[in-house]
Amino acid sequence: MKSFTHKKYWRYIIVVLAILIGLILVRVSLKRSITVILDETPFTVRTSALKVSGALRAAGATLIEEDLVDPPLNDWLGKRTTIRVTTAQQVTVITQQEEYEIVTPERIPSNILSDLGIDLFPQDQVLLNDEVIDPLAPLEIQDSIVLQYQPAVSIDIEIDSVTQTIYTHQPTLGAALEAASIPIGPQDWVSMDLMSPVDHPFSVTIRRAQPITVNIGGTSFMGLTAATSVGRALMDVGLPLQNMDFSIPDEEAPIPEGRVIEIVRVSEDVIIATDEIAYESEYVEDPETVLDQYSVVQTGKVGIYATRERVQYANGEETRRIAEGTWKASDAQTEVLGYGTRVEIRTEVVDGITIEYWRKKYVYATSYEPCDNQGNCHDGTAGGYPLQIGIVAVTPQWYSVPNGLAMADLPVYVPGYGRAIIGDVGGGISGTPWIDLAYRPEDDFTWDAHWLTMYFLTPVPNWYPAIITP
Repeated sequence: MKSFTHKKYWRYIIVVLAILIGLILVRVSLKRSITVILDETPFTVRTSALKVSGALRAAGATLIEEDLVDPPLNDWLGKRTTIRVTTAQQVTVITQQEEYEIVTPERIPSNILSDLGIDLFPQDQVLLNDEVIDPLAPLEIQDSIVLQYQPAVSIDIEIDSVTQTIYTHQPTLGAALEAASIPIGPQDWVSMDLMSPVDHPFSVTIRRAQPITVNIGGTSFMGLTAATSVGRALMDVGLPLQNMDFSIPDEEAPIPEGRVIEIVRVSEDVIIATDEIAYESEYVEDPETVLDQYSVVQTGKVGIYATRERVQYANGEETRRIAEGTWKASDAQTEVLGYGTRVEIRTEVVDGITIEYWRKKYVYATSYEPCDNQGNCHDGTAGGYPLQIGIVAVTPQWYSVPNGLAMADLPVYVPGYGRAIIGDVGGGISGTPWIDLAYRPEDDFTWDAHWLTMYFLTPVPNWYPAIITP
């Protein structure tokens, strides 16, 4: 009985071993080649695995939950000979509002954004590590992936009443217009500064410059302007209104249909008319000045009355004259002259003779004889001298003492006549410094009345007038 049990035990072992060997042989006979494409890199593995997961384990692939496997891990291999594995990567997505951190096997940037609920529109930009990329081109495997989403900003542009919308990612309005092939001329008008940042949707208006004609006093000027008012248009073409200028139409009016503007240049002059008031003169003694000479102690000044008129001109022609009043500009100042009282004895050669004199006077000299034209004759003179050559007659004012100038008996020298004494009185010539030279008919003497200088000879009398008037 014991022998039978022993044999039965060995028979059982042999059967088990046979089954194992059979299974091994079956397993070996089931091995086949599977191509695993890992992130676009293919390699081949021989495996008898029945499922995708077993084949990948046989290939030594370590997967995470986010990796993409085609076919899925739990699928039976069946007749499949290729397994595609796309490993997931950590991607940072930065938008203007938020920053996302995701792990994804997706390689197409637009799909990554779509998975986050971000739809791309024309002109939107996607940047990879600060470099602009094609959002439809697959990403290469990198250690760090940072995607930046920059949506294009919409700008509504009205150009001469026609509106269009552009989308741009340019930093400024000027750059956005240039990128959209919308040129801006130097005289065009833009409702916003071209350097305005483009960081949100907005609207902008553009007016194209149009030609205008400006007439000034018969001369025409051409220019370009985008302005809507006359005054602004004139400034654009460098012809602004100045001071009292005015335009037709008025500067606040819209540009006329014919786009012709007239400027009237208005200028103004202020005219000051003066009326002089003569000054008076007065005389004072001046002991420092030589006799019969004058000094100016105080200069005379005329008084001035001024009248102001304002005259306006339009394009050079007078249009208005306004009197603005009269006022005294300055008072008259009396002229003060000093008449000399200092006697200075001098010598001079007259008629070849040296004479010494203390005074001289420019006079008109006539001549007379004892008998007049009516036959009246007299031989005496006012001073008791015989009427003969050597006697000079003067007016009573010059001759008399004490109310006259006290020239009686003064020795004088008359050029062309000689030495003489003032010893007679005559009628004289009104307003003229006059002397009359005596002679007798029998004298060999002729005289033509003329102006000359009469010298008063030394000695100097005790009293003499400071001023000799006619």
